[in-house]
Amino acid sequence: MSQFDRPGPPEAAALLAEREHLRALLRLMPVGVFIVDARGWPLESNSVVESIWGGPLPRVGLEDYGIYEGYWPGNSRRLEAHEWALARTLHDGHPVVNEEVEIVAFDGARRTVLHSTTALKNPQGSIVGAVAVKVDITPHRQAEHAEAFLSEATRLLVESLDWESTLRAVARLATHQLADYCIIDVVGEDGELHRLVAAAREPKHQSLMNEVLRFPPKVGSPSPLSRVFHEGRPLLLPDITPEVLSMTARSPEHLRALEQLGPRACMAVPLSVGARRVGLLDFILATPGRSYTERELKYAEELARRVAFVVEHARLYREAEQAVEARDEFVAIATHELRTPLSALSLQLTALQRAVDTGRMPTGDKLRRSLVTARRQTERLEQLVKHLLDVSRISTGRMELELEDVDLAELVRWVVVRFEETLAEAGCTTVVRADAPVVAKVDRLRVEQVVMNLLSNAMKYAPGQPVELHVERGEGMAVLGVRDSGPGITPEAQARIFERYQRASGKHSRESLGLGLYVARRIARAHGGELKVESTPGQGAHFFLHLPLG
Repeated sequence: MSQFDRPGPPEAAALLAEREHLRALLRLMPVGVFIVDARGWPLESNSVVESIWGGPLPRVGLEDYGIYEGYWPGNSRRLEAHEWALARTLHDGHPVVNEEVEIVAFDGARRTVLHSTTALKNPQGSIVGAVAVKVDITPHRQAEHAEAFLSEATRLLVESLDWESTLRAVARLATHQLADYCIIDVVGEDGELHRLVAAAREPKHQSLMNEVLRFPPKVGSPSPLSRVFHEGRPLLLPDITPEVLSMTARSPEHLRALEQLGPRACMAVPLSVGARRVGLLDFILATPGRSYTERELKYAEELARRVAFVVEHARLYREAEQAVEARDEFVAIATHELRTPLSALSLQLTALQRAVDTGRMPTGDKLRRSLVTARRQTERLEQLVKHLLDVSRISTGRMELELEDVDLAELVRWVVVRFEETLAEAGCTTVVRADAPVVAKVDRLRVEQVVMNLLSNAMKYAPGQPVELHVERGEGMAVLGVRDSGPGITPEAQARIFERYQRASGKHSRESLGLGLYVARRIARAHGGELKVESTPGQGAHFFLHLPLG
């Protein structure tokens, strides 16, 4: 008995009854096969063809479409390509071999198949039906499209140094070949994800995607995208549920935009270079019946690998540019800073030599002033060279410490005495609060270097103002503080001042190499301590040097 209630013409039914073994053969066929009578009504089919359609074949014949007498115009609805192929065979008996057509399955999914039909005839030669064969080549065509997409995306990625525009072009390409929506997030300097592009296939949806652009995943949140970034593993979601949308949304406004976009399936892939995560790539489908497969996920991962390389290359390129700019600026500043004491020293020596050559020996007082000036310029040169050498040692990890027990209270008083004349010239008075001994296990010369640097900064930025130095015991650490009454440091600048080549703005911007505080903090950390600052603009700055107790 046929699986359908409505029988075909007796001739076709008898033909099938005589060839019962064909039905068993249909069940063994690896391709989709179905048999129709002369009117196009299905008589038999196998499970493969039903899987292609997504269910049993409909119980309608071609005469229901107005083409019972043939396939000329006048049918009540437009036939699909595969239906025209079957109608042609039933009309004139000509076979159709491997005609590539697209069908829309019952669930709305579109599939690409190779369609073949051949007529069934009775002994008298009349057409009593047809056999149709369908081979689903959808995965092959999807693979071809994915390969073409990957090839074109690669071309876009390598042809321009404008990486942001390139990634936008790749996202637009993805919406034409792989997704209805494509989103690319990249990691910013703050360590958070920033949404670079959110592209839509249909222009009418782009305004909604622009809303989504404002809501990148929050690193550390429970959203699926955040987990993909945190774990570094791709995610394939064949069905996006309302719960998933709620977990993804960062605000009611964001949720409304997502719901209006109607996402059905997605692939989210981390952008990684080794263990370093640089962003996130998200492909989204909204077309009914479509979903992503593991094969497409592999292509998405390969694209993510190439996109990650571009993002990382762009980061390194920016850092290289910044390093070159910093180097050029540093060379210019270093040249200026080294030339200033050298010029002053040269002038003093030239004046002394001219006086000797002409026999006009300077008075003792004048000679003393010249020697004092020369000594100061020499000390300044020595300090500049020492900073440069320290940077080199820090960069190569060769900073060595000679540790000993040092009374920080005594060290502070000795540094103040040494700077007594310089402090007087700057108009700065000092207040030292270091009555009780505080012993630390440190390199004495290095700690002196830090204190002298902090004292020099206080004189530079707060001339004519008092400077307070104090030494005390903290929780497990010795604390040495230097407080000035200068203009203070903004919150934004408080972290930056400890970086290499960073200098104050204004009149002091060309008065140093921008290395003093960088070297001082590195010395503190080399001891297992720390150098910090507390400051409010307009109320001075307070530096704290924490060192291990002896």
